[in-house]
Amino acid sequence: MLKINFRTNIIALILTSLFLVYISPSANAEPSTILGTTGDEPIGITIDSLGNIYTANGASNNVSKITPQGVSTTLGTTGANPFGITIDSLGNIYTANNVDNTVTKITPGGVSTTLGTTGNNPRGILIDSSGNIYTANYGANNVSKITPGGVSTILGTTGANPFAITIDSSGNIYTANDVDNTVTKITPQGVSTILGTTGANPFGITIDSSGNIYTSNTGADTVSKITPQGVSTTLGTTGAQPVGITIDSSGNIYTANNVDNTVTKITPQGVSTTLGTTGAYPFGITIDSSGNIYTSNNFGATVTKITVFDQAAANAEAARVAAANAEAARVAAANAEAARKAKEQQELREILALIPSIGELTLSLGETTKSLYSTKCVKGKTTKYVKYGAKCPKGYVKKK
Repeated sequence: MLKINFRTNIIALILTSLFLVYISPSANAEPSTILGTTGDEPIGITIDSLGNIYTANGASNNVSKITPQGVSTTLGTTGANPFGITIDSLGNIYTANNVDNTVTKITPGGVSTTLGTTGNNPRGILIDSSGNIYTANYGANNVSKITPGGVSTILGTTGANPFAITIDSSGNIYTANDVDNTVTKITPQGVSTILGTTGANPFGITIDSSGNIYTSNTGADTVSKITPQGVSTTLGTTGAQPVGITIDSSGNIYTANNVDNTVTKITPQGVSTTLGTTGAYPFGITIDSSGNIYTSNNFGATVTKITVFDQAAANAEAARVAAANAEAARVAAANAEAARKAKEQQELREILALIPSIGELTLSLGETTKSLYSTKCVKGKTTKYVKYGAKCPKGYVKKK
């Protein structure tokens, strides 16, 4: 089998298309940068918990690792024409090798081994919580399962030419079938059914927390949504020929638009915008825990990072700062009140220090009274004082 050259395929597709849809970058597009370089013709892309990016490089048969700081290295070699890529919880990388029908395992230390064999032309790949690997076999219309020990079996059949693959929380497998525009569901027991239909040529597939399936339809420039009950609708439109697809925790969908070098964002309500621009011919797409988007650019051998402004995080930070300011103001007010009371008490102490004792005050008041009432009037043993010049009360006799 000949090795797939995506540059040739895409150019041929452009030449045979009647027209191409072009969406100019939005004035509100998020800032885009080239994070780092990769091997030749990167296709699949994934990310680890530390923010390191990994790409499956279809023309150089290896995997690139790019750190969050943009340092690029070759992690390890793969089988022929690695297409899809996934990662386990220990940081081991797995690639679906499209030409030699194998899955490569690469340890974090760069040791490469062949984990197992697949059906013809494996493209999409994923890993479940038990470490089993699944591949969507484009040339065989089936899904392979490879255990952590390397035992390979065919889990079930699919529609025509499965291109991408995903899994739900119950272990059901879903494939986007490129030629017959369908999504296949395969149970853990291997029972295959057609879940629903899609737009033309679904190349990418993802799933949300409610079990809804989304496909990027490269021949229709749309994203399809299929409910767990199989109801199919068009969620929204994209740029030209979307390939990779991913979803964030809020249910927003992102697609790498292979021809116009952009990323489209589609809200759960179906509102489509151009999020940002990428390198040449973005193929794979992934998202980090902060909502930043990364694409593997097939022609440019680069990875683009689109830094997404997190409004919710910004609001939370603003609320935190406001709360901190309010607390600081409360503490300042409390300190000012304490200082006011301390000053008031000090002033009171100073005033009290100037006041004589009660006895002295009484004597003083008595003397003052006598001075005010300077005429002495006597009636037997009773004495009264009246103002100077005033007459004594009846029965009293003035005494000098």
